[in-house]
Amino acid sequence: MAETMTLTTVLIDISTISTLLFVGFLIRQKIPFFYKYYIPTSLIAGILGLLLGPQVLGQFSPIHLHFSQWISQWTNFLFAFIFTTSFLGTSTGKFGRDVLSTTCVTGAVFMAQVLAGLGIAFLLSKFMSNVPYAMGFLPVSGFYGGHGSAGIMGGCFATEGWEDATGIALTYATIGMFMAVIGGMWIINWGAKKGYTRKQMSSVNLDQKDITGIVPKEERKSMATAISSSSVIDPLAFQMMIVGTIIAISHILREAIIKVFPFWSKIPLYTMCLIMGAIIGIALSKTKYSQYIDRGSMKRISGVALEYVIAMNVATIKLSVLASFLVPILVTSIAITILTAVICIILAKKWYGKDWFEMAMGAYGQCTGSLATGLLLIKVLDPNGDTLAAESVSGSSTLGSFWQQPYNTIGPMLILSSPLLTTLGTAGFLIAFLIVGTVLFGRTVKKA
Repeated sequence: MAETMTLTTVLIDISTISTLLFVGFLIRQKIPFFYKYYIPTSLIAGILGLLLGPQVLGQFSPIHLHFSQWISQWTNFLFAFIFTTSFLGTSTGKFGRDVLSTTCVTGAVFMAQVLAGLGIAFLLSKFMSNVPYAMGFLPVSGFYGGHGSAGIMGGCFATEGWEDATGIALTYATIGMFMAVIGGMWIINWGAKKGYTRKQMSSVNLDQKDITGIVPKEERKSMATAISSSSVIDPLAFQMMIVGTIIAISHILREAIIKVFPFWSKIPLYTMCLIMGAIIGIALSKTKYSQYIDRGSMKRISGVALEYVIAMNVATIKLSVLASFLVPILVTSIAITILTAVICIILAKKWYGKDWFEMAMGAYGQCTGSLATGLLLIKVLDPNGDTLAAESVSGSSTLGSFWQQPYNTIGPMLILSSPLLTTLGTAGFLIAFLIVGTVLFGRTVKKA
């Protein structure tokens, strides 16, 4: 008898993932490897779910974790919240020279990763029949964006009919995280011997909160700001009301566009949520109504959704798919790691100026793992925050979302429908970043 989806089914799936997150959180506190390399709880929870699920434990024991057949639909549902909140409450303030030069470096890395992935996929497709050209898009989602970005792009490919993409993208993200930290520490030691580091580096910089996952009581800050009165409507419900309204507008507009242009049905709802969230968010930031949106609440809504997306997707990765794609995954991962390190070091030295190595390592960590791993490498080099490397990399990560999100959402459809045009467009973006970086920042660094 076929399984029927009910609200109870959804509740059981939520409770199962929640339990895995809780157990993963406890495990992370006890095993040094996890907190030393900043492995997120959601990834531990996903791996735990994979091991205790039908693909591993279920092969030997009748007692194992069970996920409903509907759990894969979570991705599209949660993406709507993640994308809607991406630009709500953000500031459109000015960015300084350090941030902009770093953005040119990371932007060049992003486009280079895309082209390298596509190039390797093209070459391997001549020898391996199961390697599609579009697979070259997946490495950048895992390396540059981490597990969240990988889940997003993989989910977009799934809506286009390639369901295996999600598991492959998340594998790239996991490999990228280890490459970011382990490879980053190797490069830092190499840089120290070359005399590139500003201060004597130290690898012992873990705070207690990084180990336990709990912020000390005296350091705790409010995670959101109450804008509405609780006697009228709960502050978080007020923010959810705004998010839900934008999702509704996105749905209505999408359905209207589909009636005029049927091909628009290929654009998923969460992409419309990203577009409308960006339009409304940026427009409101210029008006007095921006005071009604609390950025802290939006980040929490997006953060919760992202934790569950990562845990769910990792727990349901198809191991048989990963085995068949193991060779291209390893080859591409090694090539992109080396390429990223070379570009970050060369361009940072040419464009950034003082403290370029600290910025280069932060950019390397961000572009192979996540912003967190980038900041970790900067912390090893600059524990007292004497440089602007952390601010530069954080700012570039924010600006990078303006091209990263379109590649994650619309990119899969474009690479499948117009591979040549997409490849040439990416090459054009890479050339543009190189020209802008050289013209705006290359000369000033040379003079200095």
